[in-house]
Amino acid sequence: MRIPKQLFYVSALFIFGASQVFAQSAGGQNLTFSPYSNFGIGEWIGTNQVQCGSNLHTRSGAYSYTMHNPATLGNLYYTTFDVGGSFKGAKIQAGDQTQTFQGGGLSYINLGFRTYNYYHRRAVLDSASKQKRIKSTRYGINSAVSLQPLTTVGYQYTFRDSTPFINRTTHAGYGGVNMVELANALRLGQHISLGYSIGRVFGQLNDQSIFSVPDSNDLNLLEDIKSVNVHGFQQKVGIMTYFKLDSTYHTLGASAQFFTGMSGQQTRFTRTMDLIGSQIYVVDTVLNEVSPKTAFSLPGSFGAGYQFQYRQRWSVALDYRKQVWGTLDPMFFDAGRRYIDRTDYGFTFTLNPNDFKHPSHKKMRWPVRVGGVLSETQYSFSKPTGAGTNRILQQRAFVGIGVPLVRRYYDNTVLSSVIHLQLDYVQRGLASDGLAKEQFINLTMGLQLGDLWFQRRKFD
Repeated sequence: MRIPKQLFYVSALFIFGASQVFAQSAGGQNLTFSPYSNFGIGEWIGTNQVQCGSNLHTRSGAYSYTMHNPATLGNLYYTTFDVGGSFKGAKIQAGDQTQTFQGGGLSYINLGFRTYNYYHRRAVLDSASKQKRIKSTRYGINSAVSLQPLTTVGYQYTFRDSTPFINRTTHAGYGGVNMVELANALRLGQHISLGYSIGRVFGQLNDQSIFSVPDSNDLNLLEDIKSVNVHGFQQKVGIMTYFKLDSTYHTLGASAQFFTGMSGQQTRFTRTMDLIGSQIYVVDTVLNEVSPKTAFSLPGSFGAGYQFQYRQRWSVALDYRKQVWGTLDPMFFDAGRRYIDRTDYGFTFTLNPNDFKHPSHKKMRWPVRVGGVLSETQYSFSKPTGAGTNRILQQRAFVGIGVPLVRRYYDNTVLSSVIHLQLDYVQRGLASDGLAKEQFINLTMGLQLGDLWFQRRKFD
């Protein structure tokens, strides 16, 4: 018996996605090693498809859309499967101490597809040729299902003291928060799209503290593990408008994001142990408790973007995004810490911005993109002198390229898939005033696979 193509792909996506959900909810991914991920619910990743660069609101095409603005799904024409992964190398400097880190993991899994389409056709009179022609206007609903990490936690640091006796305290964190999302866009004719998405937020944050005191014969240990299981919902609304003037194309987009029904349940496990030789012996369980579910808030955000494209040759995209942290209450491990609003400014230049083979070109041209992002983060720390604060800034620069794979079908339909590669350099923080300066190199690969799914075959 022949297995239908769409059933095979959907089943494979479900199985792979379910395995990733289990893996991420159990412990998160090894996506960062940063002391700044110790605050809030971890380091916010800002997940987006690699081919978008820093374009959050206006990247939209036959195979393309952004995960930050659901309205960009309005121009989707082909079923598109996106999957991305990254490798990260980092150097963290704090005072005269230096640490290195290597890690990576899954960045996102997306499946975008057309849900409903309607073409309104009417006859118009061509004033030049005096002949009638048919003008077609497309209306439709497009959808996307995605699995993506929202935050990641990864840190480790140690305090040593000799008063009143020699002791050492080590803190380590791991885990993260993830989301499964359903996004929809309503295309209203040739110039405007509206979007809405809802996502299920879930994950686990872990903080492990080990207090150790050396003895003459053994090492006395006190281990304290705090875990928070996070659940809730995220919603997004978006709008995008697009029009053409002579040889130029203009796109404007805006979106807002907010969280509802967020709650966390904390589990705390404390025990004493002895390390004798190479063996660890549990002496006593001091604490093993589960706290009631506690409601908390996550930062909402809003932003807007503009994209200018000249013919099919190049485009420039400008983006702005603000994440509202200033009104939030402290979260779990924060011990009363307050934050300030985060602001991101993005710029992306793309050579050959189309994600399909243009009819006038013999071959699909390779897209090349460069850009950068300046972020005024939510972190602010008082100076040791007490006079003023240090605002943590983050700079990111990237360069990327797409390798197209074009196929032609029996009915002369040309479909495009693209392998995207991108290299990012990120710098964050200060190496003075007791803070940490971080430098990251990220190598990301994304597969953008287009096909004619959910369509009846000519031959079986």
